[in-house]
Amino acid sequence: MVFSAIIVLALFALGITLGGVRMPVADFARLLGTLVAGSLPFSAMGLALGYFAGPNSAPPMINLIYLPMSFCSGLWVPFMFLPKVVRQIALVLPPYHLSQLALGVVAAGTQESAAAHWSVLAAFTMICLGVARIGFQLDQEKMYG
Repeated sequence: MVFSAIIVLALFALGITLGGVRMPVADFARLLGTLVAGSLPFSAMGLALGYFAGPNSAPPMINLIYLPMSFCSGLWVPFMFLPKVVRQIALVLPPYHLSQLALGVVAAGTQESAAAHWSVLAAFTMICLGVARIGFQLDQEKMYG
């Protein structure tokens, strides 16, 4: 999450200096908090995958999971232009919910409840941490069993 904060702050600096982005400081702070807290589910996903994939196969595997998940969430193509079936899938994907929370900070999101978005992200985090716990236990059994 520290790495996430550094990246978001660097992007803020680029946006302000090179992109001419102007927002109240409070909005920058809320957006920073949202994006850094929102990185936790994806960190948990990486941790879970790391226990089940080898060190050389984990990066490509996480990309095979995350990139389609991001596309289907409307991160690269505006959500409204996605096919209907993809929009329905997006509603259960974590990147969609984090993007809606971030867009909500700058008053560009949908009118959906922020609590619902946070709930989906929290549930995804807990599932990934549960899978990581299973991976950890299996790893411990191999090492000490």
